[in-house]
Amino acid sequence: MRVTIKSLACLKLTVLATALMTSTASHSEQITLKPLSFQSDIGWIGYQLPNVEIKNQTEANHPIWQSLTVPLIKQISFNVARLLYDKVESAPQLPSLGIILSEFEGVAFKEGDFNGATIKISRGYLAKFEKSHHQAALVDEIVGILYHEIAHAYQLDDHNYAEIGPVIEGIADVVRMQAGYIDVSHRKAGGHYDAGYKTTAFYFDWLIKQHPHISLPVINEQLNPHDNIKWSWQTFADSNKLILNSSWQQYQQHIL
Repeated sequence: MRVTIKSLACLKLTVLATALMTSTASHSEQITLKPLSFQSDIGWIGYQLPNVEIKNQTEANHPIWQSLTVPLIKQISFNVARLLYDKVESAPQLPSLGIILSEFEGVAFKEGDFNGATIKISRGYLAKFEKSHHQAALVDEIVGILYHEIAHAYQLDDHNYAEIGPVIEGIADVVRMQAGYIDVSHRKAGGHYDAGYKTTAFYFDWLIKQHPHISLPVINEQLNPHDNIKWSWQTFADSNKLILNSSWQQYQQHIL
């Protein structure tokens, strides 16, 4: 049986109830995730979500952090798994997921693996972002960061981040993009398909829209570390019947 599920963080349905949750805080505004639609097998109803723990390891009490709740993190986790995997039996079931506000240079990073993961977000980055953006943009930024980092907790990576890190980062940004938290206005001509992050993500997104046989779950599955195929751009091109340089030039022409 296949049903179309529209996943809204504030929507209550009897079907897939564990995946449709709201985030509220007693003294903060509710964070409502942007709508996300997908085809889902009924088997996803029983998908196991991680035990979530949210911590603040800083001395500051940032208001936006008070809006993060366990249901919100579980909702994002479900959406990420659903975006990365077509079949529920293929998706990892993390037993635990920690979300920590911490002091460090940078934006955010993920530690751990499918046996349990921790995501740390920089308080300093959020404070700096807040100074030059309105509140709605700050909400979108922290939710976008969560989508990207939780994608790292769920995605396949060929056990080879050292060599293909830009691709892995690009895929995580495709997740963030498909969830609605990367604006197309960020897309720029130039660069290289292996640049990582948004540059690679926009290219993947274009490929997905141009080629029906390419999807985010297909791209993710090709980084399966147990398929006895070492991922490279050439294996990606061969698997998806692409001529990379030609395809990249077509993409460049598309965005000019």
